[in-house]
Parts: sequence; C-alpha cells; structure tokens
Amino acid sequence: MIAGMNVRMFAAIARRSSGYSSTMAEEHRMRLNMVYRMAGMVGAIALDSVVRAEDLALQSPPVAQIGLPVAGTAFLLWIVVGAVAAIIVLYFIVSRWVVNIGSSEIAITERRFSGRRLPAGRVFAANGEVGIQAAYLAPGLHIVPWPYVRVVSKHSFVTIASDELGVVTAADGESMPSGRIYAEDKAGEKHDNFQDPAAFLNDGGIRGKQLRFLTNGTFKIHPLLFKIEKIKKTVIPQGAIGVVTAADGVTLGQGQLLGRRVDGHDAFQKAEVFLTRGGQKGPQIEFLRPGTYNIFADMFQVELQRAITIGDDQIGMVEARDGHPMSREDVVAPTPDVGLHNSFQDGQAFLENGGFRGPQESVLRPGTYYINPYLFAVFAAPLSVIRQGEVGVLISNIGKDPSTLDVESSPSAAVESQKDASAQDPDDSRVDRGVRTRHVVPDGFRGIQRNVLGPGKYNINPRAFTVIPIPTTTRSVEWGGGKTDANFDPFQVVSHDGFEMKVEVRCQYRILPENAPYVVQKLGSIADLEANVIHPQIDGIFRAQVSKSPAISYQQNRAEEQTAAERAVRDDLSAYKVEVVSVMITNIHLPEALMKTTQEKNLAEQRKSMFDAQEQSEKRRIEFQKTKSQADQQDALIRAEVGITIAKHEASQAEERARGTAAQIRLQSEADAARAKNVGDAEAAVIQSKGEAQAEAYRKQVLALTAQGVTLVEVTKAIAAAGLKITPDVVVNGSGGDGGGSGSGGLVNLLLANMLRDQRSGSVAPPTAAS
Repeated sequence: MIAGMNVRMFAAIARRSSGYSSTMAEEHRMRLNMVYRMAGMVGAIALDSVVRAEDLALQSPPVAQIGLPVAGTAFLLWIVVGAVAAIIVLYFIVSRWVVNIGSSEIAITERRFSGRRLPAGRVFAANGEVGIQAAYLAPGLHIVPWPYVRVVSKHSFVTIASDELGVVTAADGESMPSGRIYAEDKAGEKHDNFQDPAAFLNDGGIRGKQLRFLTNGTFKIHPLLFKIEKIKKTVIPQGAIGVVTAADGVTLGQGQLLGRRVDGHDAFQKAEVFLTRGGQKGPQIEFLRPGTYNIFADMFQVELQRAITIGDDQIGMVEARDGHPMSREDVVAPTPDVGLHNSFQDGQAFLENGGFRGPQESVLRPGTYYINPYLFAVFAAPLSVIRQGEVGVLISNIGKDPSTLDVESSPSAAVESQKDASAQDPDDSRVDRGVRTRHVVPDGFRGIQRNVLGPGKYNINPRAFTVIPIPTTTRSVEWGGGKTDANFDPFQVVSHDGFEMKVEVRCQYRILPENAPYVVQKLGSIADLEANVIHPQIDGIFRAQVSKSPAISYQQNRAEEQTAAERAVRDDLSAYKVEVVSVMITNIHLPEALMKTTQEKNLAEQRKSMFDAQEQSEKRRIEFQKTKSQADQQDALIRAEVGITIAKHEASQAEERARGTAAQIRLQSEADAARAKNVGDAEAAVIQSKGEAQAEAYRKQVLALTAQGVTLVEVTKAIAAAGLKITPDVVVNGSGGDGGGSGSGGLVNLLLANMLRDQRSGSVAPPTAAS
C-alpha cells in the first residue's frame, strides 16, 4: 500500500513538473498516460513482491532460524520503490530532451528563457527570441535543450483535397496597409506556400487574411501562426456563367459601372496579380465561363447566372448598361461590328470599340451566349415571320432623315423621291397633311421602306424596325347578319319609294406587293383599311345606289345593281392602291309589309299559272286519249304506215328509175340528134354535089333529048324506083278458058301466089319492073 502511494505521488510530481497546460497536444497526454501506466505497473509489482515476501515469511520457518533479519523485507521494498522512481524521472528527462516527430507531423516549440525579447507587436519568434517559435520541428528525431526549449504541441500536416482551397490567415506579420482588406504576399515564393514561417515573417509577410491560398496537396503549416480555412473550389456548370465582384482594389471612376479588364490574373485565380496591376473594386466586366476555378472566395464573390439561350424561333434584343451616351435622335444605338466583341460576349472590346449605352441595333441569333448581365440586359423576342401569301412592310426607326431625300447628291434618290410624290393623289395630300410624317423611302432612310419582305423568317430588331404584315392574297369583307365570320352588320338603307331594307354585301380585294408600302403609308394596317376606308366607302355607295331605285326594282335588278356597285367601289379604292376583285350582293332583306304584298301578288300569279297549267293538263289529257286510241289501232296503223312507206319507196324507186331512163333517153336522143345532124350535113353535101352534077347532066340531056324527052325518062325512073307496078302479078278470071281449068282452080292459084309472095317478101326483094 505504501509503495502504491509512493508511485502515485511520483506520478503527481511528474505531472506538476511537466508544466504542460491544458492546451497541450494529444501526444503529450498520451505520454503522460504511458508514465502513469508504467508507475502503476511498477507499484503493482512492488506491492506484489511485498505480499509474496510476507506470505513466505508466514509459511517459512522463523527468520531467525535462517539467519535473515525482519527489517530486510522493508529495505527491499524501499529499493524497489526507489528504482521505480529513478526510472520514471529518467524517462521524464529523456522524453523532454529527445523528441520523435512522426512522418506526417510537425512540432511547435517554445523558448522559455535565455534569449532575446520579442520585438514590439510580434507574437512569434522568428530569430530565436523567447516565445513560441515560428520555426517548427519537421518529422524525425530531435534533441531539445529542455528546459530552455520545450515542445508545445504536435500537429498533423494540412491536406487540401482536389476540390478544395485553403484560405490562410496569418496571426503575425507586418500591419495591413491602410484601405486594404486582404494581405498581399510580399515574400512571394520564399516561404514555400507558408511552409517556412520564419521566411514569411522576415521577408515582409503581412498579418491578416492572405490573398495567396493553398491548392490541393499536403502542407507543413504552422497551425498557431497560420489558420487554414478550407473552402470549396468555384465550379461554373455548363449553361451558366460566374459574374465576379471584387471586394478589394482601385475605386471605380465616376460614372463607371464595371471594373475594367486587367491582364495576367488568370480568370481571377491570381488575386495578387489582379491588385498589383490595378484591378478595380466592385462588379467586374470579365466573368467566368463553365469550368472549375481556384478563386479566393473572400476576395472575389462569384454569382452564378444562366447563360443566355436564344431559341430557334427567337432573337435576343440587347441593351447595354455602359458605354457612350446615345444621340437624342436615335431610338436604338449603332452597334460596333459584332465580330469585334464576339456578339456582346467580350464587354471590354464592346466599350473599347465605341459601344453606346442603351438598346442596341444588332440582335442575337438563335444559340447560347455567355454575356455579362452586369453590362448587357438581353430580352428574348419572337422572330419576324412573314407567312405565305403576305409581305412584310418595314418601318425603319434608324437611318438618315427622309427630309434630306430632295437634297441628296445622288440623282437616283431625287428621281425616286419625285416618283413617290407623283404617285400620291391630291386627296391623299389633303388628308395626310399635318398628320403623317413618314415617307416611303429607299434603304438607309427612316420611314416606310420601299422594299418589302417576302415570306420567311427574319432576325429583325423590333426596336429598330417595325414589321407590318400585309396580305397579298384575296381577302373578303362581309356585311352580313347572323354570321360569326362577318366583319360588319348589314347595310341599313332606304329605297327610293321609302322602304327600309337591309343589304348584305361581300367585297373581295387584294393588295399587290409593290403597293403594300403605300397602303401602310396611307392607312397604317389592313384593319385600318377595312374599318376606315372599305367599310365607309361601300356603305356610302350602297346607300346612294339604293336611294335611286324602288325596293322591288332593286331586288329584281340585282345583277345590274351589283355590277354598278362593283364599278364604283373599284374606282374609289384604286386611289388607295387597293385592287378590287369583286363586289357581291349576297342577300336583300325587304320590309315585311312589302314582302307580304309581293308574296300575295306572286301567289295570284302562281294561281293563274296553276289554272293555266290545269288547262294545259286537260288539253294534254285529250291528246292523251287521242294518242291512246291511236295506240289501240297501232298495229293496223303500223301496217298501213309500213305499206305507205313501201309504196312511197317503190314510187320513189320508179321515179328515180324513170328519171334515169329519161336521162338515158335524153342523152341517147341528143347523141342520135348530133349524129343525124352530122350525117345530114354530110348527105346534104353529097346531095348538093350530086344535084350540081345532075343539073349539069340535065342541061346536057336537055341539049341532047329536049326537055320532054328528059322528063319522060325521069318519070319512068321514078316509077321504077318507087316499085310501082303498072301490071298485076296474077290475073284471076272465072271462066274456063284456054287453060282448061275451072273457076276453083283460079282461087287456088291465087292463094298459092300470095303465100309465095309472103315468103319472098321476107328474104327476096320484090321484083322491079323491066326497063
């Protein structure tokens, strides 16, 4: 028991003599625990030895019998206790002089006395002064001259992960310059990322939060001199940007909104370079694109903003918050060439190339843009779409003043201006005087552009250009009652005979593309055209037209009235560059009383028509009965008609045959007549020749025979030629003469003679008288 008390007493002495404070490191506490355990073990061994000795004394013969005095046991106990105390003291002294620093540790030491005093304002000793030393013990075995120098604590290395940064705050060093928030690193690379504290202090290190920070890695950092705060690296995700606000730097100039760009700071990752090269405090014109950055978050506050995304059917209208002031006459500011500032993604280049503050003329096309929202505000707007069957009339808010067109040096501009003036009718100048200031102008001037846009999609800035779609297809305007698609109510008109009536009308018109700018100039839009021109014009025309005609006549002469109205409407709208396709009267509503009278009249006419129809029906019935009777005798009639037809055909055939025979006979007769004529002419010539010869022969015969002799000869020839018989061929008589025949024989002879004569007459020429 006494030995145990001694052991605990020595342990308490060791604790008091160690001088360790409650702030010591865990290593020192472990060492003390080891001492306590060793003291306890030695005490337990000593106590056990005493107990064993007492037991042995009780069990053995008396001490006197073996010659050992009783006091020897107590002496042995004190020897053991002294040995234990000596071991503990020796271990304590050796542990103070010999210090082993682990491979991932450093040890902080303190010089307790026998040295110079610390300079005023300093906390850590950089050159062997009394106090906590800036230099630390690196890993390994070290001899420490205790008690002049003692090990205060051991600390593990500082490890900065790959996604972390170590922000350093120095507890000692030179004072911070006035107006500065963060300490510049004057020592530069001499302190090896704060791993050489003495070099940091001796080479001008400044007390406070340092601009230099630790990146990923393992560092031997003096934990009492440098406090390390681990922060996450700055990560800018895809589709976003990081806009930066600097907490330190040169003050912005008057009227300046953003800090200008400085070179060499590597996307704000080198804060010292940013400050030394004149970086300005406040929002920065530069920004961070998607990526991971080693940025001192206390110095540079990074705010995530979405990247500007312009959809496929959109444009981006840009408004600059900094730059030269706009002219008072400008609605939008002229934008430097987008290639110079990369579509507003390089704000510094925009300003350096003369960019103006305010709405910009240029727009962003569909895509993704990294634009600083501190400098530019972007508003998405739909594309200008001109559909099929339309043209787009542009009203330009930018360009030269159109009043200078008349004094332009270009002859073509003057000619175009005169052409526009001649195209306007006098009524237009009267109506538009003092009201409209816009003109139809060529490109480059403010006003209504002469050239129109065809169907398609256009990236047009609506602040610079107003696009008015004008349909070029045929449009209809209707004045109809009870129709959901009607534009206006029917016309309420009064006829010539005082009847109120409603007229429903449809007007079809179209605008040629080249006339669209002039329609916009005169009227503004299609809605204005229909409401302020077409409707009142046609209303007036139909009122005047109906007032000249009675109601019934107007309805009865609907086609003529429609043609006249169309002609009048076409003439009126041509002055507004509107081409009328057709004007149609779709319906006429007469008064009910007039309609009743007209209906009664029509009913009477219908009754008359009905009676006439009945009369015609009875007549048709009679004809039907007649036809029916004829149908009953149809068989006989058909046979008769067929017979008549056959007879007619036969008669026609006979007639045609007779005509043919007659023609044949006529032709034959004509041929025979011609032949007879020819023969007669020939025979006459022969006779004439013969007569002349015979006459000559007669003259000679008269001379030879006398006239009577010649006459007698010719008479005899004539009788002979005629075959005249002077004497009979057969003589019959009734007496029996010399011939010895009777009377009957003479008859027989007569018959035979006649038969012979008949036979001879067929083949034998009659006998001629003998000369």
